[in-house]
Amino acid sequence: MYEIVMPQLSDSMDEGKLIAWKVAVGEHVKSGDVIAEVESDKAIMELQTFKDGVVTQLLLQEGDEAEVGSVIARIDTNAKESSVVREDELQSKPKKDIEQKPKEQVKTLKKEELEPQKKVEHIEKELSSGISPKARAKASEYGLDVKALMQKSQKSVVHVEDVQRYLNERYFTPKALKLLHKYHLQTSLFKLDHKVDEAEVQKYINEHEIPLPQLLSAMQKAIVANVTASAKKPIFHIYDSLDAKLFEQHKEQSITVWLLKIFAKVMMEHESFRSLFDNETISVYPNASISLAVADKKDLYMPVVKDINKLDLDAIAKELEAFKTKLKSRSFKAEDMQGGTFGISNLGMLGIERFDAMINKNESAIVTIGAIKKGKIAITLTADHRVINGYEAALFINDVKKEAQNPLNFKE
Repeated sequence: MYEIVMPQLSDSMDEGKLIAWKVAVGEHVKSGDVIAEVESDKAIMELQTFKDGVVTQLLLQEGDEAEVGSVIARIDTNAKESSVVREDELQSKPKKDIEQKPKEQVKTLKKEELEPQKKVEHIEKELSSGISPKARAKASEYGLDVKALMQKSQKSVVHVEDVQRYLNERYFTPKALKLLHKYHLQTSLFKLDHKVDEAEVQKYINEHEIPLPQLLSAMQKAIVANVTASAKKPIFHIYDSLDAKLFEQHKEQSITVWLLKIFAKVMMEHESFRSLFDNETISVYPNASISLAVADKKDLYMPVVKDINKLDLDAIAKELEAFKTKLKSRSFKAEDMQGGTFGISNLGMLGIERFDAMINKNESAIVTIGAIKKGKIAITLTADHRVINGYEAALFINDVKKEAQNPLNFKE
């Protein structure tokens, strides 16, 4: 039996989210076939099988999350396609011919669930009438006909959960129940003497200013983890500005393209800006690779333009266009985010004059680019003091300012 586990698609990924299955139980697959789409903390990626066989189990529902390394599917490498009963075939068989087995589930364990729990035994004595004491009390509270309730539930013993389900169906429309579930509201908030519709629930939400709970996506969790780690770094800032004259004269390329070229050139003269800090080690890389902040309304990505010192302007521009395409389709891959030692964030295009930014992961520094005001571009350098000291940073910024005024850097 070949087990497929939730892969670790990036070094910061602790859990993944199943976006879609590309196979079904009973389907024959070959090595290299895509079986699922999985969302990491950085992008949505395809998951392949590396063995031939027949899919026997899919242990996650689409939208479920699972820890890295947990089993999400099983493939029988010895089975033939015809030897496995498909799910649709199971549904067509009489129930007595199907061995009912509890569905296996893979879930992400919360921290508190990993700690020892005291065993609590709760035994609810069942009456000969087939309804538990709690269920009878709840039914009596709402004036429900116990016999009708038992008949509707079609269970040998009716429990309090069955009574609540009956109340939900009787007093709430499906859309109202959906809205209650969405806002995590209890049905007991409403007077159960009429059919509550969606409009009444929405009115309650508006009048009581109920917030909409939203779970963090894998990407949002990664952003939180990244900025939390960045906030712990010993950093300092340098505030300065660049002469914008040549940028304004040469609009055949965007300001970001020119800046990537200029910063990469200066990085080749300052190795600290080509360095990564990792515990007791500082690794110095031979080329200038820069992570660039790109974002939509919710998610922030830091894809890396690699070895910029080897690229011409057109090649840099093509990299940026590729980032825009991937941002729209949310198709960044883990490798797109790796390899940077220095970052750039440009909000000047949105009219922001000056701002600050947090260093990306274990990179050495990041610079922010503001809008052009009175012939100047405001920049703010944030540097990791463990890797770069103030003197080095000042020399770096001075060299960038010189190169921004060098006409030779603005030739195609």
